[in-house]
Amino acid sequence: MGMTKKKTLGIIGLIVLAVVAGVIIYRDHRTSKIEITGNLSDTVSNNGISMTGDGKVEVVKNEVAKLPPAPSLDRVVTPLKTLDAALVKNLEDKMAVTLSNLKKDSTNQDAWIALGGERKVLGDYEGAREAWEYAKVINPNTVAPWSNLADLYQFYIKDYTKSELNWKKTFAIDVTYVQGYRGLYYLYVYSMPS
Repeated sequence: MGMTKKKTLGIIGLIVLAVVAGVIIYRDHRTSKIEITGNLSDTVSNNGISMTGDGKVEVVKNEVAKLPPAPSLDRVVTPLKTLDAALVKNLEDKMAVTLSNLKKDSTNQDAWIALGGERKVLGDYEGAREAWEYAKVINPNTVAPWSNLADLYQFYIKDYTKSELNWKKTFAIDVTYVQGYRGLYYLYVYSMPS
């Protein structure tokens, strides 16, 4: 494929993504208005926020769904041989802290996301995938694990179908997450076979 044709496809792709993003943002904006009605003495609740007639606002915690068992934290990671020894030592030290935090609280989504990143840099792509998949289970409405998995599937595991699904989920969660649109564009233009 010639360079001019790639540029044309790229420009068309960006235009299509911009139009799709505009439609999604418009639709989301149009349907996201919250209307609170009722007597001032009533308690009104919407999306986990409760408001009473006396003006007090209370955040209501949602019940945490029962999670499946967490992946094993005893996974042995063999670093890539091409990595600098100082970098490996630094990552292993960070991973030890992350694992300690997860042993205290296996529902700590941030720690699972961090563990996936540490494993990925060390070259343990399966371990990274496992950590980020579990982070998605803890809170499926957080963009980070979906985005990390999309990148991992696209560039390291080469499973373009899973990459596509994860990129699409990022902007389904947050329509303003530009990296999701960009990642999907790069996936279509440069990674997926035509």
